[in-house]
Amino acid sequence: MAAMMMNISGTTPVEDPEYRYKMPRLVGKVEGRGNGIKTAIPNMTQVAAALHRPAGEVTKFFGCELGAQTTWTEETERAIVNGAHTTQVLQDKLSIYIEKFVLCPSCRLPETSYKIKNDMIYHQCVACGFRGSVDMQHKLTTFILKSHKLEKKAREKDKKKSKGEDDDGRKKKKKQQQQHKDGGKAELTDAEKAEKKRKKKEKAEKLVAAAEDAEAADASEDEDAVDDTGALDSAINGLRAFVSKSPEPVATMSEVRAVQTFCALPRTERAYILVAALFGDGDASAALSPDAKALAILSALKSDSGPMALIGGFEKLAAVDHESLQSKFPIILKKLYDADVLEEQAILDWHRADHVDRDVHLPDAVDDDMHQKLLKATDPFITWLKEAEEDGEEDGEDDDED
Repeated sequence: MAAMMMNISGTTPVEDPEYRYKMPRLVGKVEGRGNGIKTAIPNMTQVAAALHRPAGEVTKFFGCELGAQTTWTEETERAIVNGAHTTQVLQDKLSIYIEKFVLCPSCRLPETSYKIKNDMIYHQCVACGFRGSVDMQHKLTTFILKSHKLEKKAREKDKKKSKGEDDDGRKKKKKQQQQHKDGGKAELTDAEKAEKKRKKKEKAEKLVAAAEDAEAADASEDEDAVDDTGALDSAINGLRAFVSKSPEPVATMSEVRAVQTFCALPRTERAYILVAALFGDGDASAALSPDAKALAILSALKSDSGPMALIGGFEKLAAVDHESLQSKFPIILKKLYDADVLEEQAILDWHRADHVDRDVHLPDAVDDDMHQKLLKATDPFITWLKEAEEDGEEDGEDDDED
């Protein structure tokens, strides 16, 4: 008898009668006794298919949540969880899996697929376009990453095998051509002519397909760029709302790391996210005279990411949000210097063209021309810093003589 259907929902039930996302109600069957007792899930294949997830992954989740060994056999489509577990317990755990690994955090629809990059797993929602990381603290993520690597190796192996077959075909053709040469200039038979024509056509089709793939890849990169822009705006707006509640600087930095990771943005954007949240909205004058609260948060940013990242965040603010700050960039550095957020040596290091951290901290939006423009605007301030340093050294020498 087929299992009853139910709405695909996470930890919050969906009562909408028009809801179109359905799945079979999970069935658990306890087998064996004593130390060999186990729970089979006969309809795991159907449940996993409805969720668009591998059955082995769903089975493994039960093991992670229940602290039990699990077995998924592909040939027999048999899912086993060691120990005795009621159907209700399994269904409750499945709801947690759906919440964490199936539903889109934004639109709450089960329209997501995984996108794996740099050992991070992201939700990619085809319904609303949302992209964000899954809970990487969960033990299941290790299994997902391992499975992804195995699948990737299998694809590469198949690709090499296919390439080997093509090489064998080319060798055979070369041998036949050599035989023709040895026997004189023998004319090709009709079958050989047809084969030659087919190969030529196939080669042309491959060239066209390769061109189309390249075009699609370019389009995908453009789409990713648009996604990154939207993700950056989302991160900044979310952090701005958080900062408006006047949290402690340490809590603010935790939130910065969270939104950067959740929005799948590179770490080099972390400083800009914070600086833009503080000063990117409204008048640029706020960046020229930061209040005590902002200075405390910026000091926490320097401790977290380093002084070069902090200056890089302000560089992007001047390049993207407030062009008027480009000529006033030394004022920003002077304010941070006076407030002991930035030390003299850090500013001098930033101004050095050969400094090793220059390419590490600089956001993508700040190109070499913009960086040089800001360096030039800061030249008088750098000269003042160096002269002040020399005067301090001379005063120290006079004191020693006395």
